[in-house]
Amino acid sequence: MSTLDALRRGVDNYPGGRASMAPRLFKTDEVLRKELSGASTHKLGALDALALARMACEEGRAHCYDYAAYVAQECGGRFELVTEPASEAFSPVAKVSRLVVETSHVTTAVIEAMQDGVISDNELTLIEREIAEAEEVLRKLRQAARAVNAAGKPADAVRAAR
Repeated sequence: MSTLDALRRGVDNYPGGRASMAPRLFKTDEVLRKELSGASTHKLGALDALALARMACEEGRAHCYDYAAYVAQECGGRFELVTEPASEAFSPVAKVSRLVVETSHVTTAVIEAMQDGVISDNELTLIEREIAEAEEVLRKLRQAARAVNAAGKPADAVRAAR
């Protein structure tokens, strides 16, 4: 299996398939077909591949995580879908608690790195990893807040907002 094979499997299982995804990338179905086929005249960019994979994952259909798993494997890692307990999935309060923990990790990493007045490459890597984790919690907090906001609106207002 190749990267394109993994991505194509997710695209093929998307409702409407490639033809319904192409317009979301501002492409024609034919151009996207050629890019996914690996044609030498058409190259699929990394951002477009990511967008396709994300669209497939939004639907949760079969093979939607094949691309992520393939990329992780090629990079020496593994893909593991992280699921949150249902009670915390859309709880902004739980997300804020997690944010406090993550920002304390960032603070600790920076303070420890600055004890000698210099931030080494290893210390910078640690700081950046802690910041990335805090950013991910912020992203999930935004999602949870939006979900609670949408849940408090009448169904007609939610449909109109989409």
